[in-house]
Amino acid sequence: MPTSRRLYVHIGLPKTGTSFLQAALLHNREVLAEQGLDLVPPTKREAFELMLLVRDRYDPALDSASVQGSLDRFPTLLEKAPGSRALISQESLAAATPPQIRRFLDACGDRDVHVIVTVRDLARQLPSSWQQRLKSGGSLTYDEFLRQAKALEQRGVDRRPWRHLNVTEMLALWSEAVGPSRMHVVTLPPPGSAPSTLLERFCSLLDVDPDRMVPEEKRVNTSLGRVQAELLRRVNGELPEELLPRQIYGGVGKRFFAAQVLAAQEARPIRVPAEFRGWCNEVAERQIKALDAAGYAVTGELADLRCPDEAFADDDDQPSHRDVEETAVKALAQILELRAEAVRRRQEQTRGTAGQDRRSLRARARRLFGRIRRVTRG
Repeated sequence: MPTSRRLYVHIGLPKTGTSFLQAALLHNREVLAEQGLDLVPPTKREAFELMLLVRDRYDPALDSASVQGSLDRFPTLLEKAPGSRALISQESLAAATPPQIRRFLDACGDRDVHVIVTVRDLARQLPSSWQQRLKSGGSLTYDEFLRQAKALEQRGVDRRPWRHLNVTEMLALWSEAVGPSRMHVVTLPPPGSAPSTLLERFCSLLDVDPDRMVPEEKRVNTSLGRVQAELLRRVNGELPEELLPRQIYGGVGKRFFAAQVLAAQEARPIRVPAEFRGWCNEVAERQIKALDAAGYAVTGELADLRCPDEAFADDDDQPSHRDVEETAVKALAQILELRAEAVRRRQEQTRGTAGQDRRSLRARARRLFGRIRRVTRG
């Protein structure tokens, strides 16, 4: 099938390397354009704002006014994109309902829409999904999260926290709208694979050369360790409700406390307790069977969805109170250090400005005295 005027819609799933891929794509926007692939919208923020309207998550009291016209602007951006192909990547589109999917597709105009879904084995996705919920202000314990997800999956209920892990249901909803032949599944490579493997798999679908792309050096979407995640959970539980909306909590709780302070600490990874191993393996086999039967195009191997042994913890992984206390002290020290550094920079800037003012004043005085001497001598 010709790829002219094709629109690739990368909908996630959440916690499947989406931040890594988005950073690489945005960092190499010009390189992609040279190969006929345009990012539409051209920034991560604009893609997020578009998703807010599609998913009915726009809050005019808290969100930027620029969100309002994002869905209306999208068809024009697509029409003006000069390349033969276009791409939008926004992981929160994955959980769109059928009416929301239709709303988005209606805005795609005459583009030939193909949906890309990155998928990951359940045992590695569960810890990532839990800490992502914490980074959104949640305070559910890890054990409560796991038991809720398992209960919802076994009852066939598509509700959080299982909704964002329900691979087969999400793909089925989008497939009903665009057709199975336009669904593309990219599996995350197993542990130990080369870091570039996921990008190479993704680029092969887009018909672009990953070797021409310059790596993004900045870390994106950093993970938390087990103790650090528990500390964040307890802190969230102490916050008043008015501080938890994403427009407020995102800057302080997620991007500062979680990403800058807690993620910088040395940490042990979050693993799935051994008692959930059987359930994870059963779900993985059902997912592999369902995706194979659906006939979606697969880049990678469906076997990558089988859970690796190292994703499970054979002993009690619950952090002790002492562990959390020590982590909290380190976090407070880091916060004070960051605050002190910010104060120091402001003081240096102030002193620099004052020094410049004094030098300017002396220069003006010298010019004035020179003028006076010339007048008196003349």
